[in-house]
Amino acid sequence: MYSFAHRRTLLGALTLVAMSSASSSALALTPEEREARCADIRDVAADNGISAGFLLAGIASAETELSHCHSELSWACEGPDSPDCGGPVVAGAGDGACSLQQGGLGMFQFDGGTFDQTIARDGDGVLLLSGNVTRAVDFVVNMVMNSQYTDATTPEEAKAWMNDVTVDGPLWDAWIRTVTHYYNGCSPTACSVFNQRYAHYDEHARNVFDEQGDAFWQVEIPPCSPIPPEGRAFEETDTCFTKGGPLPYWRVGIGGGNNLHVWTGTTADAESVNYVEWDLIFDEAGQYLVEVSIPDGGSTMAAYVIDHAGATDEIIVDQSVGTEFVELGTFDFDAGDGQRIFLGDNTGEADGRKLVADTLRFTRIDEPGGGGGGGDGNGGGPGGISVGGSGEGGAGIGGGSEGGSGSDGDDDEDDGCSVAAADGSSMTSRAGILALLAGLYLVRRRDRRRTH
Repeated sequence: MYSFAHRRTLLGALTLVAMSSASSSALALTPEEREARCADIRDVAADNGISAGFLLAGIASAETELSHCHSELSWACEGPDSPDCGGPVVAGAGDGACSLQQGGLGMFQFDGGTFDQTIARDGDGVLLLSGNVTRAVDFVVNMVMNSQYTDATTPEEAKAWMNDVTVDGPLWDAWIRTVTHYYNGCSPTACSVFNQRYAHYDEHARNVFDEQGDAFWQVEIPPCSPIPPEGRAFEETDTCFTKGGPLPYWRVGIGGGNNLHVWTGTTADAESVNYVEWDLIFDEAGQYLVEVSIPDGGSTMAAYVIDHAGATDEIIVDQSVGTEFVELGTFDFDAGDGQRIFLGDNTGEADGRKLVADTLRFTRIDEPGGGGGGGDGNGGGPGGISVGGSGEGGAGIGGGSEGGSGSDGDDDEDDGCSVAAADGSSMTSRAGILALLAGLYLVRRRDRRRTH
């Protein structure tokens, strides 16, 4: 059985074009390269809670023989350049002349029209191998949720259903029908070549499973791992990370930790629709500096809600500064679970600005073994400016819109920011500090009651 540590989520209009053909019998990759590519798919799938990674690999094999770069499948069209390829990504050759730039992109052949339209809709992260697989996970989970051949209605149910699929098992026919109908777009009642395409996906899924063997595909999905006394970083593929809300609204982008991040558009809704949440478990109570990576963001009002040690802080970050890491502040955390960080899309920005979720980093500030030091968990701004106020009891996010929950914005709130300056400082210096602070982000602190 393969066990792993932590590593590096559009139905409808999305069209994926199968590129392999009966006349192209030679494999595009060597056996060693195919094994490595299958391992990449297996691991990204497992990071997203899917232990049956061979199902995704079977699709990729049927689409591009597991190829991602044009150099691996040179008879196809050239797509945009990919950092992973050192040149163009592979593009589909079934949508007309290559000069039209309308083929699907990468190993899983994402096709939203032209190359530019596909990237605008799915994110430029589909040009990366990891991003292409991550996007495929979201598509396939959404596909299973919408399939008439399954009974799954949530991402969790869809993943559990997929994890129960075995070759020739009771769910096998439903899986191949789902892929043929919803992934390829060929339904049994409206597609004259349904049987041929069914056989194509069936063959590739079987072959990729048998090629690597049962033991290769057996994985353990680890639980959310505790934060050790010295701290650690979370990527957006971490099992402590939840990407909530309708999956078609999530995209993948180049940049950030492991050169990949996920993002969605902002809204001015009262409740969040799409959101991310990091569940936090600590081996030891203590004070930790919390930082977030915000590559290529667009929102200026990203609200990180931090539930910690019986208190809640809300830290507003300007993601448009696009820096590698921004400090949310230093906070006390209790040992054990029941703490989290939440980021919702309801920032108040109605124009769909880019809201990024990427690396979250914890660094221990006090001495390990010394507990939390009795601090109040104040969030820290630039230059050591701290914001007063303390939560009371457990705190959370209210509401319950489709796909997730978000802040309703009308809980009790402090009367503005209380910023402590050094003794003897003038009002002018205070104003200068506040001006610098406003240039990066606004920090607010609110007490909330947990409602879910």
